[in-house]
Amino acid sequence: MTPQHLFAALETLPSDAPLIFETDTGPVAGGYHVTELKHAAIKSIDCGARLSEWTEASLQVLDGRGGDAMTVGKFTGILSHSMRQVAGLGESPLHVEFAPKNVGMRIYQVGSPEMQDGQVVIRLTESRAQCKPAMEIFARPQADNCCPSGAPTPTCCT
Repeated sequence: MTPQHLFAALETLPSDAPLIFETDTGPVAGGYHVTELKHAAIKSIDCGARLSEWTEASLQVLDGRGGDAMTVGKFTGILSHSMRQVAGLGESPLHVEFAPKNVGMRIYQVGSPEMQDGQVVIRLTESRAQCKPAMEIFARPQADNCCPSGAPTPTCCT
């Protein structure tokens, strides 16, 4: 999901509906605050010594202390303004940074918004650390061993 995809999905829903972000531990408390939208260019090297480059977008949400949730219209206004101001933000993969009770920041993947009981709910699924070389190897059909025959064994496969 990119910010542009999220914006387009939200545009089809009532702008006056409350927007609820929901994690496995429950909804983000009412009165939450969108602290920032970030666009980052990442350059990395993984445990298999492979270099990678990509961009990503982050939406940081500060847990609320009660009160009303932000409306869909207010949130889409923030998204729209941010995408106009920050080049490339709308097209980059989006994740949400959130800390329940504002302690212990976590990274969440963003689900599609859904209308539920008069409010719009966006499901946030907690992310996990990943070993890219191992994920690539395990995604390929293999015989009985971890790594392709003749290929060097990445450290994380041993």
